[in-house]
Amino acid sequence: MDLRAVALIVVSAAVLAACRPDHSVAPREGAAATVADSRPVVAAAAAAPAPAGDIEFRFVVDLDQTPSPRDPELRGGREAVSAEWPASLYATFAAHGATAACTAALVGPSVLLTAAHCAPAGGTVTFTFDGDANPYVATCTRHPAFTQDPSADFALCAVTPAFAAPAGFLFETVDTSEMTGLLNRTVILSTFGCVSTIAVSAPFDGKYRIGFTTIDGTSQSPAHTHDDEFYAPREQNNLFTSTDPAKANLCPGDTAGPVFVRTAPGDDLRARAIAGVTSRVFRDAAGTGYGASLISATGGPSFREWAGQWARQAGVAACGIAGSLTTCRN
Repeated sequence: MDLRAVALIVVSAAVLAACRPDHSVAPREGAAATVADSRPVVAAAAAAPAPAGDIEFRFVVDLDQTPSPRDPELRGGREAVSAEWPASLYATFAAHGATAACTAALVGPSVLLTAAHCAPAGGTVTFTFDGDANPYVATCTRHPAFTQDPSADFALCAVTPAFAAPAGFLFETVDTSEMTGLLNRTVILSTFGCVSTIAVSAPFDGKYRIGFTTIDGTSQSPAHTHDDEFYAPREQNNLFTSTDPAKANLCPGDTAGPVFVRTAPGDDLRARAIAGVTSRVFRDAAGTGYGASLISATGGPSFREWAGQWARQAGVAACGIAGSLTTCRN
């Protein structure tokens, strides 16, 4: 079977972030106090309205990307080699004159992981694979705390029948170890969307990218470098990335992609595990640029227990979450 001929159809509405500067909320009242204690005056990007129509997902390998090492790195990321990310999927759609994107990852034959804001509020998800007579159907469940805690930005989708993966296919593994262990570590963002750090110049070039950054803080950090609302007890699962302009970060439109951590020394990206899901991004007070990203950590308090319980109730195995599979990426 050819991995490049895969499509995933979401027959419903999703809530996604588009590449438009006016989709960010204004700094909350009282932001002046933030200036006094030297913290940046920023607010998390808001989600765009749901698209009017179906969303078609495809596997990243369908892009057939083989970038040159000299290709420019925009927003701190680089074009990915498609074949290295066989379990990743992406979708794009038009929203308010801009392009929005959603990303997901297969973490088992019967499980798809994405962000809650990318999961349909109702309806079904289907995807077809070249050579299979019938589509696969996925039913997505958002984390129940998402409406109260935006950092619980997780959705798990049960796929039926189980995806018949071709020989050599590896599902991504989810790392649920304590998220505070990621402090000062390098993570790999995977995204499909905007590539500019300047809000008014946020293009969408239709490429799947990866980028390297470091984790500077979590929801549990005693020192708050962002507004208090992004920390416990209000938000429990945030990882905050570095604002170093030389490192990768998001802009609205490329959220929901898995965030990876290396599982072995060296530069080999094949040794990786999912440590979170890209959720939101900060913008500056003037609304002209973007800064640090917010990642919903799979090692946060909201995901671990919920994901395991969901998998057991659904009767499915998922790499790093529940059950035992021989086709998990190590």
